[in-house]
Amino acid sequence: MIRQLKNLLWHLPKSIFWNFYFGFPGHKLTLIGVTGTDGKTTTCTLMQKLLENSGIKCGLISTISSPGLHTTSPGPKDLQKILSDYKKLGYTHVVCEVTSHALDQYRYWGCHFKISVMTNISHEHLDYHKTLKNYIAAKAKLFSQSTLAILNRDDPHYLTLKKLVKTPTLTYGIKNKSDITAKNIKVTPTLLSFTINGKTFTTDSNYEYQIYNILACYSVFSKLDLDLNIFSQTITNFPETKGRREKVDNNLRLKTIIDFAHTPNALSATLTSLRQSTSGRLIVIFGATGGRDKTKRPIMGKNVSQIADIAIITADDTRNEKVEAINQQIISGINPDQSIEIDPLNPLITKAAIFHYADIPNRQDAFNLAVKIAKPGDTIIACGKGHETTILHGKTEYPWSEAEAFRTAFRLKTQNV
Repeated sequence: MIRQLKNLLWHLPKSIFWNFYFGFPGHKLTLIGVTGTDGKTTTCTLMQKLLENSGIKCGLISTISSPGLHTTSPGPKDLQKILSDYKKLGYTHVVCEVTSHALDQYRYWGCHFKISVMTNISHEHLDYHKTLKNYIAAKAKLFSQSTLAILNRDDPHYLTLKKLVKTPTLTYGIKNKSDITAKNIKVTPTLLSFTINGKTFTTDSNYEYQIYNILACYSVFSKLDLDLNIFSQTITNFPETKGRREKVDNNLRLKTIIDFAHTPNALSATLTSLRQSTSGRLIVIFGATGGRDKTKRPIMGKNVSQIADIAIITADDTRNEKVEAINQQIISGINPDQSIEIDPLNPLITKAAIFHYADIPNRQDAFNLAVKIAKPGDTIIACGKGHETTILHGKTEYPWSEAEAFRTAFRLKTQNV
């Protein structure tokens, strides 16, 4: 109730003011909205690239396009200024990554979306929304501001969401009957291929879950009546999204990757896909953010322990919490009868067929340990920070780079060989 009053009496008036101040720029642009728990940034980035390749001057508002704002969806002042600037620069379309917080706080008040997409819904942000029902209801608000809703038919919460959406809908999926369906899916170590309406598409982003992001974009693309040959050409060499499945080169014959996965669902999907293409062991570096949903932490630990071979549990943005407490909450989800804790001073992997983990509070130390114990053919993925250039401890932002953390670890291993 207090949050709702704050949204109505504080956030909504601010949004109204800044809309009037900047002259309602959202009304002068074709807006495409993307919401969901995971996959928003990748879907938005691909969508913008598709429109640009189709000759459309298209802007992007997303986690990676608005550095320094510390939110996926900017506050109303920043948002309206960005939209106003895009309009002045001659842009006609803007793809917007829209969060549940932004919708609940009326940040996109005054904006109407030609098309809006739901990627998926899973456990996230319950520290704010309290219940999954409230979280879904907040997401659904986007479609009340949209002409067309594009929904993931395979999402477990599709039927709940559909009841809340009064806008005309289009569905996409793989498993359930939908308007746009991917079939004949094949994953190889280098490629992913599938068919839509009998036409074959191939991409070098060989993660099976990537199909859902591609299907979401295909749905938008088809409704904009754009050339499908451009769609096919664009996804063949999948546009790089900073901090999403980003590879870090090395001379140690290790596959090292940076990814933003920070929810139980995203960790499961990412690790499951990597499992298919990893010849050696799968090692994951991850933690959980402080001051956020604590209930997801044991689930993250459980999911990782069921898929990966080795996990190095470490600091993310700790904020006002102690990393030791956060890590123990993650570890509480790991079955002690099916796992072995690694001794950092003597990091031996004692049994090949059992899950191993280490509790390493310092994130650089975690990278160092992961690379130290890795063997040629192993895959190491660092999850949670992705594209971010700082790490937040307490109220202080410290410079941080996942890529540089890997490179430091590579140097240390080379020096000690």
